[in-house]
Amino acid sequence: MKNKDAQSVREFYDKKAEDYDKSYETPYWRLYHEITWHNIRRFLPRKRNAIVLDAGGGTGYWAIRLGRLGHDVVLTDISWNMLKVAKEKIRQEELQSKIESVIANIRDMSCFPSNYFHLVLAEGDPVSYCLDAEKAIRELARVAGPNAHVIVSVDSKYRMIPTLIEEGSPAELRKFLSNGILKREFTFQAFTPEELCGLFDASGLKVVRMIGKPILTQFVSREKRDEIIQENFKELLELELRFCDTPSLVGIGGHLEIVGLKQKRDADPS
Repeated sequence: MKNKDAQSVREFYDKKAEDYDKSYETPYWRLYHEITWHNIRRFLPRKRNAIVLDAGGGTGYWAIRLGRLGHDVVLTDISWNMLKVAKEKIRQEELQSKIESVIANIRDMSCFPSNYFHLVLAEGDPVSYCLDAEKAIRELARVAGPNAHVIVSVDSKYRMIPTLIEEGSPAELRKFLSNGILKREFTFQAFTPEELCGLFDASGLKVVRMIGKPILTQFVSREKRDEIIQENFKELLELELRFCDTPSLVGIGGHLEIVGLKQKRDADPS
């Protein structure tokens, strides 16, 4: 990430921080979060007081959820204002002793030792936003302990293709298909399942699961989807959980979530 790219991401979230949580209180995002939580729960460390990294965790949604379970969480973000909101929420939950907040860029977490965390999360697509996914995932793998899981969520490349076709820009579409990079509020990078698996493999992480989230309800029009999801939440969640890891469907998900295992031999070459 060039300095100007990092600055644009930081400025965007600094401005959005106070109202950030409100934009995710819709039925659609509630469904998205439940799909995510079902996946995270599969890979939670068994012992209480496990040390968890919530990289790029913003206002602390997942950090707080994990802190409530008794884990010790380190929450990082590039935006001071996002962490400021998180700290107030953490105070209200009386979780100050369980959650530490640190300003850090996901591409450079040299403030943390190698092989340290029992679980590493990067939810909310910080790997997409950093514009150097290879370096970010390498850092996430480095700080993960032996036999720890690394869970990363990114923007899905295939999901963006219909939007670009509708916008009628063949040149932008060709470029996007090549590098996955688009500029909206700021520049970000989307990935295919194959590209994401390749990044994990290159960082010494054994891929153990990948899901799309969501893969079915995202195709309902924005005008109708919240009402439909609200009225049929339980049934639609069951459908999403049933099909979310189906290999032929994962790539059409609005987002991709990959889980990798850092094997002990990768952490200790000796």
